Amino acid sequence: MLNTSDDMATLDSVHAKTVDALVAYLTDCQFNESQLNVANLVMAVEAVYEPHPRFWRDLSLTCVVDAVARVFPDWKPSGRKAPRRRAKSLMRDVEEVLELNAFDEANAEMLGSLPKQKRPGDRKSAAEWICAEYRRKGQTTELVFAQADGKRCGEAALEVLRCVENARAGKSFERIGNAVARWYRESVLQQRMECSTP
Repeated sequence: MLNTSDDMATLDSVHAKTVDALVAYLTDCQFNESQLNVANLVMAVEAVYEPHPRFWRDLSLTCVVDAVARVFPDWKPSGRKAPRRRAKSLMRDVEEVLELNAFDEANAEMLGSLPKQKRPGDRKSAAEWICAEYRRKGQTTELVFAQADGKRCGEAALEVLRCVENARAGKSFERIGNAVARWYRESVLQQRMECSTP
């Protein structure tokens, strides 16, 4: 929990940096308004991912909304739904992805609190351990969420934990989403360079 003005200033600085990075990504990839969809916005968020312990939990939907507003100030979603309802629906879908990543990050933190020799080493045992922890703590909502989608929580938590621990050790470890987002940006920039070369 943030208690001091220094904490708030730090959070504001992180927010501004993240918005700038999202704007740069959306601009580099030359997305137009018709391409504003969940997949492209999630790819933008993956592109700015930094492997530190609270990245997803500190990332708010406001960062995404602010970035979209800067790149597309007059954005009006098209489609059968009213533009305002469609924009809300899009942002709600993006928020669900952010919440899922924040949940995976919290699970990774729980796994990371264990001594390395006691940590589950594979996705199935990690998922079982995470579910057992939520059961033990009486956190029913989290338990139901962890059990959903074939208990994918174990694999996701291990991936986040590897990213964070490798970053601490000065090694690189890339999330699949991060790699795809980087590849897409580089492809667009390369294409743009080739088109501008006489």
